Amino acid sequence: MANERALTGQRSDRRWQRGYVCGKPVRLSGTATSSRSPQRGVALLTVLLVAALASVILVQLLSRHHLSVAYTRQALHSQQALGYALGAESWVRHLLYRDRMQDDRNPPVDSLEDEWAEPQAPFELSDGSVEIRVRDLEGLFNLNSIDGDPAAQERFRRLLSALELEPALADVLLDWIDADGETQGQRAGDGVYLLEDPPYRTANGPMASVTELRLLANMDAEQYDRLAPFVTALPAAAGLININTAPGPVLAALAPGMDPVQAGGYARPQTPWLLPGDLTGQEAGFAPEVGVMTTQSRLFEASILVRHGTQRLLLRSLIHRDPETGFTQVVRRSFGGRFGSDPLEDLDASWPREERR
Repeated sequence: MANERALTGQRSDRRWQRGYVCGKPVRLSGTATSSRSPQRGVALLTVLLVAALASVILVQLLSRHHLSVAYTRQALHSQQALGYALGAESWVRHLLYRDRMQDDRNPPVDSLEDEWAEPQAPFELSDGSVEIRVRDLEGLFNLNSIDGDPAAQERFRRLLSALELEPALADVLLDWIDADGETQGQRAGDGVYLLEDPPYRTANGPMASVTELRLLANMDAEQYDRLAPFVTALPAAAGLININTAPGPVLAALAPGMDPVQAGGYARPQTPWLLPGDLTGQEAGFAPEVGVMTTQSRLFEASILVRHGTQRLLLRSLIHRDPETGFTQVVRRSFGGRFGSDPLEDLDASWPREERR
């Protein structure tokens, strides 16, 4: 009996595994499902991996597309901003040429009464604006003029005194630009600068930019901000100062022995001086420096700020104007820097003007 039961159990198990239909063995669905389940899981996992990979690729393509569009937009705005800046530069050159050609004074003079010196309202663009400022560089003190010229060195000391700065800074500047490498006064040769971190050497040549003043020994940010608006870096031969456009401290540097505030009161006259003799005739204190005075200018700086789309561009152009023909030529271009209000406006109000004529 036991053997029959065992045999019967085995048969029933085989029937459960295989199954019989009309006496013929067949596979049951439960057995087929269990055998194909791993294959279906692998296929589903493969589909999910492909979908994830496609999503990653799509995100990367979209990111690169957005970056490419942004780069192209920035490049277009940059090129258009440069085009607007160069157009404004040409307009300034035209103003300077027209000023010389239409000046009916004899001799022609340059002053703050001229059209180029008037504040210009911003030019509105479809997607931004253009702001222009022009200043007469020969109304400022040329730092490079002190090299080899003791009289110019004294004028620079008087300018420093008028600005309440240490006159000994003139020696430091001279050590920076002279070619012989010898130290002057406070001794600020290479030995001083090589101790800085990082170390550097003196230029031993003319300054290319006023910003080089920040490299001088004992020149801190406050002193630089006080001095920079009144000086420029031009070739040493450009040593004349236009007495019609010079601010108070610069004009005071041309009056040895005079009180700086009193001398500065003659700066930027409402009625321009036609000749240096007109100023020295009214105030004899300027007579010793009449040889470095002028009423005509040749070198101007145009500061042009363009805002276009996402781009902000500041162009500074050094423009030379021929005093005879009025023709203009761009000598140098530079980009960047600050474009704020005229730092001389507040100072002019603090220097009282003398009654003239």
